[in-house]
Amino acid sequence: MQVLPLLLWAVLATGTPQNEGRGVWCEGTGPYRGDWDRSAKLLADNGLNMVMPLMLWGGVAHYASDVLPRSAIFHKYGDQLEQCCAAARKHGLEVHVWKVNYNLNTAPWKFIESMRREGRTQVSVKGKPFDWLCPSHPENRKLELEGMLEVARKYPIDGLHLDYIRYPGRRLCYCEGCRRRFEADSGQKVSNWPEECCSGARKNEYNDWRCRQITSLVGEVSREARKIRPGLKISAAVFGAYPDCRKSRAQDWPKWIDAGYLDFVCPMNYTENDKDFARWVRNQVKITGGRIPLYPGIGAASSQSTLTTDRVLDQIRLARSLGASGFVIFNFNAATAKSIVLGVGRGVGSRQAIPPHHR
Repeated sequence: MQVLPLLLWAVLATGTPQNEGRGVWCEGTGPYRGDWDRSAKLLADNGLNMVMPLMLWGGVAHYASDVLPRSAIFHKYGDQLEQCCAAARKHGLEVHVWKVNYNLNTAPWKFIESMRREGRTQVSVKGKPFDWLCPSHPENRKLELEGMLEVARKYPIDGLHLDYIRYPGRRLCYCEGCRRRFEADSGQKVSNWPEECCSGARKNEYNDWRCRQITSLVGEVSREARKIRPGLKISAAVFGAYPDCRKSRAQDWPKWIDAGYLDFVCPMNYTENDKDFARWVRNQVKITGGRIPLYPGIGAASSQSTLTTDRVLDQIRLARSLGASGFVIFNFNAATAKSIVLGVGRGVGSRQAIPPHHR
């Protein structure tokens, strides 16, 4: 167990705050397919107060969408968002709908093919296709926006939670549409595409332009969703290491906070190393500056980290000692339901906890 010596006593002395956001990310069915009531009750009984169900991707939805293709899960188990909202309301949980932006990983193949034909998917610096929607394409922006606003219109949710709200990496996207739109916005032709914008004299300018594509969508979602449902909370799952994520993935999330677009933020601090976890949280506390709640993401079962129940509780206490307003655990599945969720209830949970933004 990697507990920081200088913080050990502070961590152990930290009590159980009553005003704290305690959430989980989970798949769109929850761990028990066809039984959202069981999932919601388990979370509430163990002191958690927020659920972030993955209900829509770049090209699929687990609810009665008129914007995105409806999933096989929807057709087999029914409207998952409707069921989730009903169960959460019954057990006193907030529902922040998790949206995977741009990524077409779960989309029907016919949908992906149509996006490729229309020139709406990304292209690498080497000219290879990549099955994410291109953020600068106006029709993609419209699709992303309409998908999220549809959820706000149709369902009694507490918030919209944006994820993959970025580019996949530094070497994307370099499609011809990006070239045209970048040249139009900058008022200057690119003489050597794409090298000039990827590694040449205009790479910083191009990355700033990529950042604007992402930030402007966050801003529009924030403005329009709040008009539809006053009081709706906008949040995002972001990379924990800033400013690295701005340089590599055009994810400038501190700017979203500066502009008032977010109501809370969830950096994905997925690591088995407590020193790294603490270093990231310290920086995030400085960035947020108390303006919005900070809920560090803890990687209980992620590709970057797999933590035991005790280790999850250690990181929760560590986040508290450093000034975080709560936490979100990745992820709530059949295995973590039997171990980590129950461990939170026995250890750091309290059924009286209220998220800070509902004080």
